[in-house]
Formats: sequence, structure tokens, C-alpha cells
Amino acid sequence: MKKFIAIMFAGAFLASCAAEQQSTEEVTTDETEEVVEAIQTVEGFTHFGVEEVPMDKAISVDSFATAFADGATNNYTIKTELASICAKAGCFVIVNLPDSVDMRVMFKDHFTIPTDTEIGTTAIFTGEAKMDTTSIEDLQHYIMDEMEGEGVTEEKKAELLKKHDAVISPVFEPIFIASGILVQD
Repeated sequence: MKKFIAIMFAGAFLASCAAEQQSTEEVTTDETEEVVEAIQTVEGFTHFGVEEVPMDKAISVDSFATAFADGATNNYTIKTELASICAKAGCFVIVNLPDSVDMRVMFKDHFTIPTDTEIGTTAIFTGEAKMDTTSIEDLQHYIMDEMEGEGVTEEKKAELLKKHDAVISPVFEPIFIASGILVQD
């Protein structure tokens, strides 16, 4: 019995030493800075996201609308101007499709772009387009996010407030999940 107690005591002691060593390693890791290299460098553009944007495969928003007419989920790279941006955090943008349809471009893994990116800025983004239902709560949330930035004019806020109040049902709409975006400098 004494051997059993001695073995348990030794095991507990070793386990506590291992835990102490592990916590020391974690502190050391936290103190070192990780150098993050740019995923993609393109003159005149700043890259954001988790994947490179294949510029040579970029199509216009009009070509995209034609290719996506059936609504089938597929991967695309699109070059267009930004119509709106999440002024609160830069976590999504809106682009205008033909026929007055807007498409929300969400960012994979929740990356963001600068909130002071100007409306009308050229962007090239790559990822997956699909049709999806957006709830009333999410629609209203996205509209409120567009309103919260410092650079949003009172006129734009009034327009967005009307849009917010007009949301009465979920919407089946085009959604784009971008894995990377190039924003013109």
C-alpha cells in the first residue's frame, strides 16, 4: 500500500511539473511576435482575406449576373465597384447587380476591410456565390451596421432607416462568401 501511495504521489508531482512547464511555454509563446506575410501583393490594390485573388480570372459584374442567372452555387472572381460597406466593422460590402439587385459580399473566416474604404472603390473578390435566405433580424442588423460609421451622411442614414423599417419578411437573395478581396488603393 505504501508503494501505491508513493507511486500516486510521484505521478501527481510529475503531472504538476509538466503543467507548470506547459504554462511557462505558453507565456513564452505569447511574448514572441508572429510575423505575418502578405498573402498577395498587387500594385495599386491591398489584399484582405485568407486566399489569393486570381486577377486573371476576374469577370465583370454583368458577366457574373449572366453566369449566375440559374442561382446554382459556384465559385467566381468578380471585378466591380463597392456600392456600400459595413461602416461599423468592415465585415461585408454590397455590390450592385444588374436589374437593381444588391448582393452582399460576406468575408470568409470573418476578415474585414477598412471601414473608411470609399463607396465606388474598385474591388476584385473571389469565393462562392449562392442563393440563400436572410432572416428579418439579419437584414435589419446589416442595415444598422451600414449606418454606424462616422463617415455616413445624414441623408444616407435616413435612406437606410427607411430600408430598415421596410423589412417585414426574410429575403431569398444572392450571397457571396469571399475568401479574398483586392481593394484598389
